[in-house]
Amino acid sequence: MNRGPHILLIAGSAEAHEIAAAMSASDVSARAVLRRAERSFGPLAVPSEIWSPGTVDEMAAYLRAHEFTAVLDAGHGFDADISQIAYDATARLGLPYLRVLRPMWDISAPVERAASVAAAARMIRPKARVFAATGRGTVEDYAPFAGARLYLRQTNAQARTKLPPFAEAVYGQPPFTRAAEEALFRALQIDTLVLRNVGGVPSRPKLDAACAMGLRVIAIDRPAAPVGAQVRAAPDAAIHWVETLTTGGTTG
Repeated sequence: MNRGPHILLIAGSAEAHEIAAAMSASDVSARAVLRRAERSFGPLAVPSEIWSPGTVDEMAAYLRAHEFTAVLDAGHGFDADISQIAYDATARLGLPYLRVLRPMWDISAPVERAASVAAAARMIRPKARVFAATGRGTVEDYAPFAGARLYLRQTNAQARTKLPPFAEAVYGQPPFTRAAEEALFRALQIDTLVLRNVGGVPSRPKLDAACAMGLRVIAIDRPAAPVGAQVRAAPDAAIHWVETLTTGGTTG
């Protein structure tokens, strides 16, 4: 009897939790890895560990050691380095790979676009009061800071990060609302919002608030999926892909 698929789930998104729950309910053999501990979600429904590959060789060795037969990449949309490493490793080993990427926001209001946090930082004007939703690990990308003050959103008050003198953490827990974001921006006298275009509903209120208030918005483009990779936009499509591995159907 042939053994069923054994899937490596790269987690780091809300979609990963939906996929993990579905695989667990269907008794699909899976294990998840996360680049960092999550702050906004509960535990995954499949066994997991904090681990990320630094090279293609490391990923290939990990896949071989655990006898994975496929990689389902539902990691954070901006963890493009891990996605590329995983895709290259699966290509080397001849394993199926799928990237899950939710649609980015369709922004109708005028915004300025940047390719990275560092590029967005160079666009900040003197004396600007900036609210940044780009992740706590990006603060160094804003130095040297040209504005008056940088307010950096953090969603876990327990994980306090030492910040440079120009920056201040603003703690909050989702779900956020447009009204609450508008009130926060007024209280902090924000004139510029820097954010990553991650897509999805939970992170959208700050963008809608800034656009409604006429603030300057700098949106950082999400990296593309690895060239040649299969991509799905929603968890149910990814779960169907898993089912094709189980039944032996086509994954294309």
